[in-house]
Amino acid sequence: MIFDACALVFGPDEEGRGYGLICARSGIVVEVVVMQVAGWHVEVEFDEDETHTRAAALLRLRDDTELRGKGHATRNPADPDERRIGEELAGGRALMDIAQQLADKGNAEAKTLR
Repeated sequence: MIFDACALVFGPDEEGRGYGLICARSGIVVEVVVMQVAGWHVEVEFDEDETHTRAAALLRLRDDTELRGKGHATRNPADPDERRIGEELAGGRALMDIAQQLADKGNAEAKTLR
């Protein structure tokens, strides 16, 4: 079927439906369901000295849950003083901590739906 003189109607409308495609010539109306996009806000802060980097990460979820993760890195005294690398290691470890908590939370919530 060929659609002719169609208009895309942006939504969602008053009833919460998605976008619609209306074709004048054929009189066909098609509703296109659009998934909601979810976003999360993550903050990572660092505390550093000459050899240690500590990271604290915070993830805020749509259900107002806050997950907090911690990470740590220690510089080998023989290595150059590149704080960026310590931040990446400690930050990555803090985010892995949150990732595990998030997976545990999702698994627990999925079990309650059965």
